[in-house]
Amino acid sequence: MATEQEPTRKFDWRSITPEDSPLTPMDVESDPASRDLATAKLSEGDPAFDIELPVFDFSDGSERVTDETFHLSEIVRDQPVALIFGSYT
Repeated sequence: MATEQEPTRKFDWRSITPEDSPLTPMDVESDPASRDLATAKLSEGDPAFDIELPVFDFSDGSERVTDETFHLSEIVRDQPVALIFGSYT
């Protein structure tokens, strides 16, 4: 029994690109700087780069900067750390 093949659909990059964007997704992907950013510089087990960030207090429901600073290098000395990067937009 013969089955019909689904028609080939092209990727519509315009549907995900803002109208005022000077670049297409293809421009970004072909840019050497973008490729370099997407290339892992560390291997499993390598020490991570130190990260220094301000600590915020959200206990009252609003963002308030504290006088503390988070240093990844200090936390790593005491316990294993998993860094998870992602987008929640």
